[in-house]
Amino acid sequence: MKITLTKAEMLRRRRIAGGLEPLRADCAIEQTDGIDIDAVLELQLRQWYLDLLDKGSVSEVAPSNIAASVEISAVSGNPGGTVLTPPEMCRRVFAVKLKGWLRAVEVEPASEAERIIQLQSNPYTAATAAHPVAVATGGASGGRASEILAWPAATQALTVTAAIDPGEDYYTFDESALASMPSTQILLEI
Repeated sequence: MKITLTKAEMLRRRRIAGGLEPLRADCAIEQTDGIDIDAVLELQLRQWYLDLLDKGSVSEVAPSNIAASVEISAVSGNPGGTVLTPPEMCRRVFAVKLKGWLRAVEVEPASEAERIIQLQSNPYTAATAAHPVAVATGGASGGRASEILAWPAATQALTVTAAIDPGEDYYTFDESALASMPSTQILLEI
């Protein structure tokens, strides 16, 4: 089930997993050593979440359809096609379906781009509405998803299934991903 948690809710779950909560009311132990445990946990959680968005399985990520926020432009010349530019918050695109296509297709990795572009130049191997193709262009930086080249060309995206980062204050994912959340005893690591 897809869930969205605030930073405070995620921090509480992480504190429980690390043995820092629930707090006992019948005793008190205080330690002052200048380490902000919550700041360390927040950094750890943010890194875990970004890693989940970038490398996690589709089922754990619980992707969203971002078709309405994707910029679309035509590629001139041979072999033509369509360029999809995901928004800034997009970390990874899983599948695409453009207007006129009969089905959605998984986005091929950037390592396949040259081969797929060559196939589009031949009328016998070019993509069709029944057998469309989409490939990442690579070259994206800062965690942002790269542009997507798609064939046959179209002017509208119907479905763009992607992993998005809602920012540092929210975590959206499938509940099953909580099992991969770091849970080590933070006090033993410091």
